[in-house]
Amino acid sequence: MMIAILTGAVLALSAPDQATPLDLPLLAGAVAAPDCGNQPVLAGAWCISAPMSAMDGVVRAYRAELQGRGWLEADGSQNRALLVRRKDGGGCEAIQMLAVRDTREPSTADSIGYLGILPMPGDLCHASAGDQ
Repeated sequence: MMIAILTGAVLALSAPDQATPLDLPLLAGAVAAPDCGNQPVLAGAWCISAPMSAMDGVVRAYRAELQGRGWLEADGSQNRALLVRRKDGGGCEAIQMLAVRDTREPSTADSIGYLGILPMPGDLCHASAGDQ
């Protein structure tokens, strides 16, 4: 397990084209996935992978990490979460977390799942009168 975590950390450091949003750490159970498993829906995301049997725990760990940094879940579904955080000076920044599995392979507990985190463009929240 420790070897997998260290290997993932080395891969994350050696992937200059995959910027880590928000300086997120590689959490326990996660392995860096610079190519996001070639999943088109994750194009441009910062990604990790984990076996499907561990993915729920990994997703919960990243949600807790982000919530600890002031991010609030604004919307979500079974495999997607939209998180927002107020910016100093008004308005909001937003990120999307999306969990997927490779549907080209049969689904088993050992199948690999991917979690992608993408910054959302624009300002999701309008500055209130008190922020202007």
